[in-house]
Amino acid sequence: MLIEDGRAGTTGLFGDTSPVLSHALTQMDQWLTALKADTASDADIVKIRRAKPADLVDACFTQNGTVKIAEEQVYQGATRCNQLYPAFSTPRMVAGGPLANNTLKCRLKSLDFKEYNVAFTSAEQNQLKTLFRQGVCDFTQPGVGQVPTETTWEVF
Repeated sequence: MLIEDGRAGTTGLFGDTSPVLSHALTQMDQWLTALKADTASDADIVKIRRAKPADLVDACFTQNGTVKIAEEQVYQGATRCNQLYPAFSTPRMVAGGPLANNTLKCRLKSLDFKEYNVAFTSAEQNQLKTLFRQGVCDFTQPGVGQVPTETTWEVF
């Protein structure tokens, strides 16, 4: 995961002049070139890991992409990158959705007011029942049509 400053006046957010983007593309090319050149009979995942450039690690960048802070990128952890570029939740996360944000269409469940740490008035309950008459997202279940990935591709 690579993060850079996207404020006005910077080269950030992976624009055409971003050195972070340029280097990431170079690293991707190096990775794919090394992978293609690897003719060993090892499992694909072994070859993928072996071909990965050593300096391709989680990092954030400052000074218009010229200063790299290499550290694991975590959501809202006490890290230097999170101090520089804090992450914020999304409406789905507030509703209980996963950080992965990989549920495109959630399965629904009945609205159960006991699940919320809020004392709703009768009027509020009636309004919520009207708004969510088909139910609310049940993020404890896989999304509609969602299946697990066949292999772990997210981490190398």
